[in-house]
Amino acid sequence: MAKLTSEMKELFASEFPFLATADKNGNPKVGPKGSFKVYDDEHLAYVEWTGKEAFANLKASGKAAVAVASKPKNAGFRFEGAAHIYYPNSPEYTEAKEKGGFGDGIAIVVIDVERIYQLKASAQSGDLLDESVPARRG
Repeated sequence: MAKLTSEMKELFASEFPFLATADKNGNPKVGPKGSFKVYDDEHLAYVEWTGKEAFANLKASGKAAVAVASKPKNAGFRFEGAAHIYYPNSPEYTEAKEKGGFGDGIAIVVIDVERIYQLKASAQSGDLLDESVPARRG
């Protein structure tokens, strides 16, 4: 897995992250997820409450991207990876709920951080910073 730095963790603690998915036709879906947390050095997680479009896309593709940025710094990061969905009454849900300090929801989603990209108001925006699983090209 790609590793989150202390700077990335601090950004998650202070800013509002957005989840990006794509539907079966490749149409993008982007929206805020206020319950997002750094789960550990290699994972992000959130509790799913609505079960709407983005959640359906995660169930269908298992792929997610999460972006978080600081407006004053004009900088942030995009994290990409596989999404794992854990439902109530499963041992994985209970473990994730306790570890993440989450309330109850439809599910808890844990995302493997496989790639990290720089988001910055500069020519370095979009640069790959860390990668454990190469993205498919073309």
